[in-house]
Amino acid sequence: MLFVLIASACVKDKPNPSQYQIPNATHHGVIICNEGSYGNNNGELSFIDIDQSAIYNQLYKTANAKSLGDIVQSVEEINDRYYVAINHSNKISILNKSTFIESANINSIQSPRYITQVSHSKAYISCLYYPRVYVIDLNTNTLIKTITVDYPNTERMLVSNNFCYVTNWDTASAYIYKINISTDSIVQKITLNCNASHEIIQDKNGMLWILSGNKFKNTHSNLSQYNPLTNQLIQTIPFNADADPIRLSLNSTKDTMYFINVNYNGSATNNGLYKMGIDEHVIPSSPFIQANINSYFWALGIDSSSQHIFISDPKGFTQQSTVYEYTSKGLLLHQYTAGIGANYFLFK
Repeated sequence: MLFVLIASACVKDKPNPSQYQIPNATHHGVIICNEGSYGNNNGELSFIDIDQSAIYNQLYKTANAKSLGDIVQSVEEINDRYYVAINHSNKISILNKSTFIESANINSIQSPRYITQVSHSKAYISCLYYPRVYVIDLNTNTLIKTITVDYPNTERMLVSNNFCYVTNWDTASAYIYKINISTDSIVQKITLNCNASHEIIQDKNGMLWILSGNKFKNTHSNLSQYNPLTNQLIQTIPFNADADPIRLSLNSTKDTMYFINVNYNGSATNNGLYKMGIDEHVIPSSPFIQANINSYFWALGIDSSSQHIFISDPKGFTQQSTVYEYTSKGLLLHQYTAGIGANYFLFK
């Protein structure tokens, strides 16, 4: 069913609290990475207080009286702290979970993308421009090892049964890596029927789903299903030639997948949020939620407690983003004004 993104009279922009406020750390909400505009050192963090339907912006600057950095890519909660990957600034910023005050930086990381905790004392970090995965000691917040892969741009990672599966968003790469997290060594290169893998999730049946492709580099997009127990590639589902899917996600019951199809021209075709059951074998032809004309979606997150869907419109990365909150049925509830280039959500 197609839902058109229409802000009715009862859905209004939520006003931001006064500047220089830090939200209540006990409240349920979502941390937002605002990547900023490239080269302008204006990446930031925001927080939507879901309990109060309010958004707090410029959290890092408020807490630390300085800029966070250039291209804030992702954030993860690890051992009661926030680890923030700032891609173009080549660092990981470690923040107090309650105050957002910076306690440390890891500066030995080149072009960090995503952070995945693989044990209590260790995390992996993917890398944009180099063929590597970084291994971080979480007790000392230091780089202890680099895992070399075949191609640049390691991307999303997933831990399952003592292995970490790593995607490789390079058009020459036709596989994902299976890494033993005890030895930090690649034990298998899992071949796909497609190239440029970049998103990976695991459904309620233990199946891995891998999103591949890069329209900008003329590499067709596909959705692959893989059984890690039998080491079998179950199916490869092609997208249409003009599709540019990103942000593959699951609901909390892990039986329904969501992804964003991006149309940078802002036209209606292949532009919106799509919804697909794990037992389906064809990519849906119509979006679940259509993006507005002359815009497109960028970030996607699903609140496990309410099943509400959060999506951002980055507004061309030149002005403040809009974040939309929908019910699981596609009803628009709220919209919030975040920072520039809202691109990643972390629920707490």
